[in-house]
Parts: sequence; structure tokens; C-alpha cells
Amino acid sequence: MSKKQTKISFFSDGIVKNLLLIIASGILLIILALLLLNIYTRHGQNVIVPALENLQIEEANTILKGKGLHAEIVDSVYHRDAVPGAIIDQTPKAGNKVKEGRAIYLTIYSKNPQMIAVPELADYSSRQASALLNSLGFNQISIQEVPAEYSGLVVAVEYRGKRLIAEEKVPAGSPLTLVVTSGILADSLKIDNEYIVPPGRLSGNSQPEGDGGIDDSFF
Repeated sequence: MSKKQTKISFFSDGIVKNLLLIIASGILLIILALLLLNIYTRHGQNVIVPALENLQIEEANTILKGKGLHAEIVDSVYHRDAVPGAIIDQTPKAGNKVKEGRAIYLTIYSKNPQMIAVPELADYSSRQASALLNSLGFNQISIQEVPAEYSGLVVAVEYRGKRLIAEEKVPAGSPLTLVVTSGILADSLKIDNEYIVPPGRLSGNSQPEGDGGIDDSFF
């Protein structure tokens, strides 16, 4: 073998060795990256989400802590016949697999009803006022009529006998009373926002009493 052929053969062997070294290093880096990714994502450590609906929040917290999870209340809904503090809904749903440390988002029944502001309804028609209150969640509405020249106009809104001011808040779903004009008595008087009917009008006696009357004994 000549000296020139020996150099070419040696050079060729070096290239092959370098290529093999590069390939081996690449494979090693890939394996190492996969191992680190596996550790970071906790592969194989999934937790099955338990069913929490209808449980109290304290019971749910105990169960979740035992599985390495925790609860977060994201919403509450008031219902008069429901058990306060009971869980209505959960996300993720029961049976799903999640990582340890994950938060389970809960919706519960609140202990107190939401407070809703009642808008100014004076001079609205009774139909318009009722529709607006219904849209706000007030479905128990009664009508109380008062004498006035015009009929069907709202004078005030009352809650438990108290006249509400504009934007005053009351519990959602509470029974409300609309004070509405009846239009029966055109000559009713309004003093300090209260309607007063003249006594003579109610009795049907239009003859004023007192010195202005005619004495029949004169004849």
C-alpha cells in the first residue's frame, strides 16, 4: 500500500468516526430531553377527578386534598329551597384525568340571595313596570291601586310595606308591590305623595255641609 493510499484511508476513517460521534451525541441529547420532559410533565401521575356535586364545600376540600387537588369557588347561585353551600357544578367533570395540584372549579348554592337594584318606575305603565321587574328576576308582583285622574300608571314600588327609592337593592326574587293609579276618582287630592279622597265623594253626598246648607224649616 502506498503512502498516499494510507493517508486517504486514515482520513476516511476519521470522517466516519466523527459522523458516528455526532449521531450518537444527537441520540443522547434526544433521550435526555425526553427524560427531562417526562419528569417535568409528571407523566403517569394523573389523578381521576372525584364526583363532588351535592356535597358541602368542606367535604369536597377534604376529598380533593387527599388526591393532591384543591377547590376554587367561581360562582354561587341562590335558590330558596336549596341547601346552602351545596355544590351544583364542577369543572373538570367527575372521571376526567388531571395533574396533581390542579384546581377544581366549583359552583355552589349561596347562603344569601343576590341583592338586585330596583330601578325608578314612577310614571311607567303597570305592564311595562311588571315586564322590567320580571326581567330582573322578580316574579311575585302584586298591584295596589290608588285613586288618581289617570289609570294604570306606577306611583311607587314597595317591598314589605316600605316604599323603595330609585336603585334601592332588595333580595333577588322578593315579592314586590306596584302602587298603581286606578283612575276612578278624578278629583282625588295628592298631598305629600299620598292620595286622599274627599269624604263627600266616597259617601255620594255632593252637598257641602256647614253654613252653606239650606234650612228646610225656613219654609
